[in-house]
Amino acid sequence: MAMTSDSGRGMTVEERDAFLTSGTMFAKIATTMADGWPVVSPVWFEWRAQDRAFLVISKTRTSMVQNLHRDPRCGVLVDNPGLPYMRVSALGEAEFLPEEFDWITPARKMAERYLGAPGVAYAETTFGFPREPFLVHVRKMTTWNGGGFDRTFFRSTTWHDVSEPDSPRSAQT
Repeated sequence: MAMTSDSGRGMTVEERDAFLTSGTMFAKIATTMADGWPVVSPVWFEWRAQDRAFLVISKTRTSMVQNLHRDPRCGVLVDNPGLPYMRVSALGEAEFLPEEFDWITPARKMAERYLGAPGVAYAETTFGFPREPFLVHVRKMTTWNGGGFDRTFFRSTTWHDVSEPDSPRSAQT
């Protein structure tokens, strides 16, 4: 795909969901510290398309978790580090899951996705440490299929409202 072509556009819902459920790209979650400074945290994630939410299982003591308890609003970026430079950017709100939520099952799946089968054994050695599973419910989203000139050379970013799971989806996000 030529970087100077005019084939760049937002992803379809199907392309977005395939992008977010394949590979080993980290999500980067942006939060705000109590003193106002922004901080970005790379995390493993599971995209839950039916809920339009990212599932994250984090360590309790991280600044990200502490920040989200104080202010659940956050930014999320998942991007492909190589060509084509595809990306999904989202604005969302964190919802911490109840204590009885089974976070170990999805944590095993994430370990296998990111580290391969041997990664599950590593992950299991950490399961005794405190965790805080949470969902980032996407409220607004913008995507890019990585084709050609980025459209923001020509126009401002368009953020699509995706906060209502039962509302009709945009053909391209």
